[in-house]
Amino acid sequence: MTSLSRFSGLLLAAALPFTAQAELPAERIEPSINAELAAHTKLFSQKVYKIADNVYSAVGWQLGNVAMIEAPEGLIIVDTGESVSESRKIMAEFRKISDKPVKAVVYTHFHPDHINGVQAFVSREQVEQGEVQIYAHESLLANVVAQGALVGPILGVRSAYSFGSFLEAADTKDMNAGIGPLVVPEPSSFIAPTITFKDKLDTTIAGLPVQFLHAPSEAPDEIVLFLPQNRVLISAEVDQGPTLPNIHTLRGTKFRDPVQWVASLDKLREFRADYMVPLHGQPVSGADKVEEVLRMTRDGIAYIHDQSVRWMNKGLTPDELVEKVKLPPHLAGYTPYLREYYGTVKHSVRQIYNGYLGWFHGDPVDLDPTPPREKAERLLALMGGRDKVLLAAGEAYLKGDYQWAAELSGYAIRVDNEDTLARDIKARAFRKLGYASMNINWRNWYLMSAMELEGKLDAESIRDRAVAMRAVLLSPDMVRNFTPQIFLQNWITRIDPEKAGDVELTLGFEFPDIDEQWALEIRRGVVQLHQGIPAGTPLKLTMDKRFMETLLTGEGGLLKGALLGDVKVDGNLLDIKTFLACFDFSDEPFGLTVR
Repeated sequence: MTSLSRFSGLLLAAALPFTAQAELPAERIEPSINAELAAHTKLFSQKVYKIADNVYSAVGWQLGNVAMIEAPEGLIIVDTGESVSESRKIMAEFRKISDKPVKAVVYTHFHPDHINGVQAFVSREQVEQGEVQIYAHESLLANVVAQGALVGPILGVRSAYSFGSFLEAADTKDMNAGIGPLVVPEPSSFIAPTITFKDKLDTTIAGLPVQFLHAPSEAPDEIVLFLPQNRVLISAEVDQGPTLPNIHTLRGTKFRDPVQWVASLDKLREFRADYMVPLHGQPVSGADKVEEVLRMTRDGIAYIHDQSVRWMNKGLTPDELVEKVKLPPHLAGYTPYLREYYGTVKHSVRQIYNGYLGWFHGDPVDLDPTPPREKAERLLALMGGRDKVLLAAGEAYLKGDYQWAAELSGYAIRVDNEDTLARDIKARAFRKLGYASMNINWRNWYLMSAMELEGKLDAESIRDRAVAMRAVLLSPDMVRNFTPQIFLQNWITRIDPEKAGDVELTLGFEFPDIDEQWALEIRRGVVQLHQGIPAGTPLKLTMDKRFMETLLTGEGGLLKGALLGDVKVDGNLLDIKTFLACFDFSDEPFGLTVR
């Protein structure tokens, strides 16, 4: 009998299933919630809050709040939630308050939980006919497009993990999403903005004076509204609500500059508002309390940034920084606004380092490291082999050292993805870590990864769910706003150099209904987009923009379009076939944990 088998029989009988001894009882890890996180859920009970005399905030129906401003001549809706079905319930609540027509919608920034439910409040026809205006920052539409088109496939998968989209009912019971109730994902009902601005806009909407201010922070296109008549500040996610702000989001995003975020919070303080309406969490009343929340939030972000940079300048790397940078008690204990329900100090510190210095930490060993699988094989051999390493992982698990158990078992999984015992140890360690976590993002990633390790979430299932999640980021309504340039730019990152290594061809694209011409040129594995079709280009596809939209949504195909007459083909068909074969538009199934 090997030492691992003896250990399994003696110590794992009541804790870990061991595939070689199927009769051993398996430990049952009951779903649980960190007590403080469970209490946090109460902040998101469904309620319409009245602020001052004409502002209402619907909290608890969706991840993001929806605010309604009752102006003399109609209603202004600020943000629209992530779900049309849930937003219709909110509109029904608003209709109990006012029957005035909706005159304007405001998108405070481009994230799906703030824009996707718009057609619960207004129709596309109302906007197109000028009955309703939609206000946003001038960069919002470009951000919507980049999010859905450029990195949509990987962002869909990572978003599913961040929001716990696959979790079983027992793991979501009585839970919240850190900044609101659990997400209700639906395809977007997006309508493009009609009025945009760059820095600020003072205007009158439906008879009410409104001041808009660009306040980059949680999103680069974040805007806030100030109502000077009753001194109400709608702070969007510059104040992210009842949590430590997410200076970095684990699902993936561009660098959120903490210095810029702090500056925006200071601009909000200058309004000296009597009321503040965040678009996550409950409103804040009283000038002193508004100032306190904004000041403490900016101090929390500033502290994390400033101390990270201080210690970076002393040579500390991210793994060292996360042990050094910790909020002092007066900030860490400022409940709920600086508690780590959504953001954490540790994952913020790592992003700050990366934002300033990039991935390289200064040790040249990282310049050309041993490939992960080979490294794992060598380490297992040095540590005495797979059995000895898993014995140590099992011991760590039983002692409650779940992080070490997960790290050790991960080496065996890297060598053999189907190592049942290694996967089981790591999955159970992740469940223990997840159920203990106060942070909703960490909890979701631990539990989703546990499901993947347990075989409840295979690569095909992940891909299928990610496709559904991607509809939240890239719906047919969003595709209507894509230009041919955006459509063709997406091809550039899809080139397959193995198929295109010897290809030099140019294909023109003509869109007669909007009078635009573009061309893609393949030069041995590299693609360049040209505005206009270069003279002498023999290959060309002609189609209307509306047909192009069906290609983006998957409803149409070039071959089908050519056969049905939606696409006119000029040039040698074999050359066009060679050109199109150089691109990789497949969505390969992949996991994030079992690799």
